[in-house]
Amino acid sequence: MFSKTFCLGFAFLAATTVGTIANFLLLTSYMLNVLAGQKMSSLIFIFTQLTFVNSTMLGSKGIPQILLGLGWNDFLDDVGCKVVFYLRKVSEGLSVSLTCLLCALQAIAISPSSSRWTEFKDRSTKQTTASYLFCWIFNLLTEIPVAIFARGPRSGSNITNTFDSVFCTSKHTLGAYLIITTFRNVFCLGLMVLASGYMVLLLHKHHQNIQKIRSTNLSPRRHPEIQATQTILLLMSTFVSFYALTSIFTLFLGYFEQKSPWMLPTAIFLSLCYPTISPFVLFPIALRNLSTVWVKKKSSLSH
Repeated sequence: MFSKTFCLGFAFLAATTVGTIANFLLLTSYMLNVLAGQKMSSLIFIFTQLTFVNSTMLGSKGIPQILLGLGWNDFLDDVGCKVVFYLRKVSEGLSVSLTCLLCALQAIAISPSSSRWTEFKDRSTKQTTASYLFCWIFNLLTEIPVAIFARGPRSGSNITNTFDSVFCTSKHTLGAYLIITTFRNVFCLGLMVLASGYMVLLLHKHHQNIQKIRSTNLSPRRHPEIQATQTILLLMSTFVSFYALTSIFTLFLGYFEQKSPWMLPTAIFLSLCYPTISPFVLFPIALRNLSTVWVKKKSSLSH
């Protein structure tokens, strides 16, 4: 019979391996689009960043749990814990920030081209690069306390449960850090829900218009904008679902004295589900763009 630790290690190995390969293939498809001469849109650029962030999250969370499952309990020292947990927390923050930015930009992109929205659309398009940079700089700076206070498991006594791991610990928690990260998560989740509700409303109106205009042959499900919006809605739903489940288990870990030994690994495993599943959600758009680009290139070469 295999031990529980070994089974957990195997589960993390499967999730990390599948997720890493899927994200690598997705990133490769984006790079092939660029090599084929396609200009990278803001939407694809966010997808590329999410793919990179998801891969970082899988590595920083999955690999330590795999080693732990193999019986390597003391494989990280103070420096290793600082690096691993900093990458973990930055990738988590960027995941929620970029997913929120993705939903907001797509909601603006498909909004009606009325006089009220035109100026706002143009302004948001010009500020897209600044939005990416803000997300990266904000999260890189916000998570600095994690790197400062992270310690190895044998570094001292009176260790708190700040970090969700048995191989790294922390003796301090800054109140300002908790306030900033909580505000970031709540703000991004709230904006995602609002943007998603708005997109669902626009899709519903579009579907009604298509039903009224019988002369059109363009199905809403085949329209590129509609397909992209539906993919983003599915991606957002996946993120929110696993984020909610992970938060529930984390709350149990923080507020209940009697804790099951399965709660911590389950919470970490649930947090890996989004970076593992998200590339499969994004594959249809990536493959469709890749096939379109290479068909156009082949057609141009034939002429």
